[in-house]
Amino acid sequence: MSVPFDPIRPKERLFQEIVEHVQAQILSGELKPGDRIPAERELATHFGVSRAAVREAIKSLAEKGLVEVHVGRGTFVATLTTDHVVESMSLLLRDARNTPEHLQEAREILEVPIARLAAQHRTAEHIERLRAHMRTMEAQQHLTRAFIDADGDFHYELARATGNPVLEIVSRTLLTMLRSERVFMVGFRDEIGGAIRSHAEIVAAVERQDAEAAGTAMATHLGHVSAVLRSLRGPAPVAVATSAQA
Repeated sequence: MSVPFDPIRPKERLFQEIVEHVQAQILSGELKPGDRIPAERELATHFGVSRAAVREAIKSLAEKGLVEVHVGRGTFVATLTTDHVVESMSLLLRDARNTPEHLQEAREILEVPIARLAAQHRTAEHIERLRAHMRTMEAQQHLTRAFIDADGDFHYELARATGNPVLEIVSRTLLTMLRSERVFMVGFRDEIGGAIRSHAEIVAAVERQDAEAAGTAMATHLGHVSAVLRSLRGPAPVAVATSAQA
């Protein structure tokens, strides 16, 4: 098969650039599940890099689950999973023009109807998992990975409760990208109690299958998050007149 790669310029951590090239070919569908990746020597020639760099890149791709290495047979493109779709969307959205405010605005558009749909379609198992995430959040009311993960898991579980796999993927992508912003916001401990109460109101409405109340509770919660985010960014700069302008 022809190799759809162009040589790349040597630079520090060259293997990462190789990873990005191969990953792009896989995620675009040019390299399909089951396709055999060219041998190490062939890749090194096409990329114009050392075999060591190719070896490290293949190791990284395997760790990401994008390829499978079979000793004696070669390296093959793995079947894509939801994780790969989320990673692909996250890469596309990682743009300097995409601010946390843009991502939060997208959440407000998406998660209110998600809460309504979750109330309509939830099962007892969904409620059990939502309450488990709530218990973790209540037990970890300080700056810890456990609190942050439980918060994200709560919102993702709501998306799962809708029964709509597209909403699951889009929601997970946004939550993944907002993770670093939530890390910052968790530091404001006075806000955490209110966030936990908001989550309790959401899960209570979802449990009693009150779609309107669930949507309202989510809108209130996200409005509060947006206000906190604005406060973290600080006030807009104010123009100050110079002596020449005075």
